[in-house]
Amino acid sequence: MPINFQQIRSAIQKFGQEAPTQAKLREQNLEIALTQLKIYSQELDPLQERLQLTLTVNPYLRCALPTNEPINTTQDPMDSQQPVVLLAADGSQIIPNQHLAVQFGVINVGLMRLEPGITPVEQIESHLLYADEIFTEQGFLIGEEVIALRRDYKERSHLLNEATKEEKTVLTFTDGPLELYREGKESAEYRHLLEDYLHILAEMANENIITAGYVDKPRSDLLIRLLELPLLSEDQLPEAGHIRKLAGITDADLFARILQPNQRSAIFQLHSRSAQHFSGLLAIHFFYINIGRLEKPQIARVEIPAWVLRQPSNIDLIHYHLIDQSQIMGIRAYPYILHRAHEVALVSYQEREHLQTLLQQTLLGQGLAAGDKSSKQYHKDLSGKTRYRG
Repeated sequence: MPINFQQIRSAIQKFGQEAPTQAKLREQNLEIALTQLKIYSQELDPLQERLQLTLTVNPYLRCALPTNEPINTTQDPMDSQQPVVLLAADGSQIIPNQHLAVQFGVINVGLMRLEPGITPVEQIESHLLYADEIFTEQGFLIGEEVIALRRDYKERSHLLNEATKEEKTVLTFTDGPLELYREGKESAEYRHLLEDYLHILAEMANENIITAGYVDKPRSDLLIRLLELPLLSEDQLPEAGHIRKLAGITDADLFARILQPNQRSAIFQLHSRSAQHFSGLLAIHFFYINIGRLEKPQIARVEIPAWVLRQPSNIDLIHYHLIDQSQIMGIRAYPYILHRAHEVALVSYQEREHLQTLLQQTLLGQGLAAGDKSSKQYHKDLSGKTRYRG
């Protein structure tokens, strides 16, 4: 049945009545943040002192850490003629479902290789999950978080395998952050996959494979949380991150006012509870980039590990090629190579159904029962779905 708009009409009206007040508050907070940024870009020491004081009483505050660039840095892209190979990976999945005739999962990873003057190459790596692979330690079917964690690992694993075959400088891109920020952190599988994931990043460092994670339309407020600290009293510092003086605005809001088209921001380091696993050469850093137009800024966040910063030219390469790739996509800018990797990886509803049929036929060939969908799933499938988005 459709939404009962009559029931929620009053909520819609209240939403509209409150929107101007909320917009005014956000604009006020944004102006304060811009002022804070200007003040501490000229004299960083007081902000650093407040940050260190905060971290002694609030060690897991999620925020940005300044590096060696002024925090209000704006940098134009540097034109690059250096021969490079671009590699990107993106994944999709089928999540095990107790209502299907056969319980299974799939992780599908699409890889794209781009090199100027050479025909693009696409690959698909498909992994079928069944039997013990689809159950938790407690015997339950694994869910979306576990599948996504395995997908993240496989994306980087396939990138590493392909990158080591190249002789030229390699830039690798994935969609989303480098930080593994998912639920289930206490499970043995999470710890195991995190260890393997960190090993892959370390191997990329050893092979000098430049890697970056691209976050489209970021909602993070890492720099905003840093700029809030001087606005808090000393007794409020243990609750920094919970007591919000600049609520409702994001880093993207801030940089939409600062960055001109194609420019990047200063580079910051990520500080958080989960980021503590990424230490030394693996420490996660990030910057913001405006891939939009003068009248329509479009801010993205780019995450990089510390080893990439060993050569400043690496940042120039990432910056240049992300701008170049995004311009291919027109006014709704997004890196073309990541878009193509997503298209390659996408699993359709028809493919899920075909795979289920193949598995049922295999069971029948072994003289085993092929199973049936639940009645609930049978009737849901009558709705005419064409794409599987597990």
